[in-house]
Amino acid sequence: MIKLQGWRALGAALVAGALAALAMPPLYWLPLAIVGVVAYVWLWQAAPTPLSAFWRGLAWGTGHFAVGSYWILEAFYVPPADFALLGPPIVAGLAVVLGFFPGFAAWASRRIIDRWPDLAGRYSRLVVLAIAWTVAEWLRGHLFTGYPWNPLAHVWGFATPLLQGAALFGVYGLGMLTFLVLAAPTAGWRASIAALLVVGLAGWAGQSAMAAIESGNGQGSGPWIRIVQPNVPQSQKWRPETRAQQIAKLVQMSRQPGFDRLAAVVWPETAPPQIIEPGSAALAIMAQAVPPGGLLLTGAARGTPRPEDGVWNSLLVVDGTGAIAAHYDKVHLVPLGEYIPFHKQLAPVSGMIGRGSFEVGEGRVTLTPTGGLPSFSPVICYEVIFPAAVTGPGARPQWLLNVTNDAWFGLSSGPYQHLTSARLRTIEEGLPMIRAANTGVSAVIDAYGRVLASLDMQREGIIDHRLPAPRVATPYARWGDWTLLAMVAFLGVTLIGTRLWKSRQPQ
Repeated sequence: MIKLQGWRALGAALVAGALAALAMPPLYWLPLAIVGVVAYVWLWQAAPTPLSAFWRGLAWGTGHFAVGSYWILEAFYVPPADFALLGPPIVAGLAVVLGFFPGFAAWASRRIIDRWPDLAGRYSRLVVLAIAWTVAEWLRGHLFTGYPWNPLAHVWGFATPLLQGAALFGVYGLGMLTFLVLAAPTAGWRASIAALLVVGLAGWAGQSAMAAIESGNGQGSGPWIRIVQPNVPQSQKWRPETRAQQIAKLVQMSRQPGFDRLAAVVWPETAPPQIIEPGSAALAIMAQAVPPGGLLLTGAARGTPRPEDGVWNSLLVVDGTGAIAAHYDKVHLVPLGEYIPFHKQLAPVSGMIGRGSFEVGEGRVTLTPTGGLPSFSPVICYEVIFPAAVTGPGARPQWLLNVTNDAWFGLSSGPYQHLTSARLRTIEEGLPMIRAANTGVSAVIDAYGRVLASLDMQREGIIDHRLPAPRVATPYARWGDWTLLAMVAFLGVTLIGTRLWKSRQPQ
């Protein structure tokens, strides 16, 4: 056990959290996750008071999220980089805010154990802490619009079979099991062996589930879809002098050989570098990218003939006549990056923040296009990181469409972590995903989270692939976080039952 006190304990927690972040995509240095989580538990155990446990947890979380979210800095340095000096303090401040959640888990669990000392046994205290950790992760994903980036379960992203538990309990439930596995050495060698057995069993069960359908690169029998990855640097994207060239490039890539067999062409988020309104001249050019009898599915900044209505970050369904057959407006906007609260009422002030504000969409949708393309739910960029919030109401869609522009973040870890979130949503929902990214990573992902085809970062190209088949609705797709609640309740009842049983034993 780590028995450091004062600033030494805080410093150790900061370093341990940073080390644990290196187990996240794309590095997956899993041993560092064990080191980081074990240190978190030891420092928590050695804290003299719940408040001390909170500060140690806060320090751990600050180090963890500073390393895990460093990639946000890249966006501040995209030319003209007007706000470059604000990048480091904003990212550091965000890390401190996010650090509150591991701190809360440490504080709450210590309060519980101090109140009921019977729960202080080597196994029961670990379960209490794991439950508190999971509650804190869930809160992080929901409070103040939520930021469920890099939940602990993402450390298994390198081993798809180990991700399959998300189909039962979602990424938060998988994160609870992950915490128990990584922290097992703090409870002794028996717990460590049990953790290894759990990982092995989970891997076997996940692999068996995936073996139920054809594996790897099977094309299946779904309609052909083409993903276009234009690889336009963010510094070039919105320059008026390159507007026509960019749209022409998108059309040319869309019409490469094999065009006639396609059911749909997919362009990434805000692919046309201009606001698209009904009747826009650009729509006639974009219609050239619509395959015969098919559709163009493109991210775009959508406007109306009334400028005062605002602009939406949208997914447009464009038919062969150049008409907008359907659209979806992004609901979960990035605070300050895409959305500034009260921006219309405080126009002089909001105009000085960031690069403008989109309007908030009305709600999730499931689109049922014509031309034989199965129904789908669009998810724009950042929206894909939110569990249980990627499909529209009503009938279940047959696939997910994720359009994004990660050009803001260069070759950092951010786009790879974003891709891992997308894979987890396919597992949770039991639905395949077509993912179009401006500079990567574009991908075809099956309903088990396997990447069947992809284009890596800063590569220009296309992916032609048949749409993978969906699975039967998973427990998580049916009941959402109620399955997580059932898991937490089971562990809680087990703890209470064990405590009552021990209290009745003769001394």
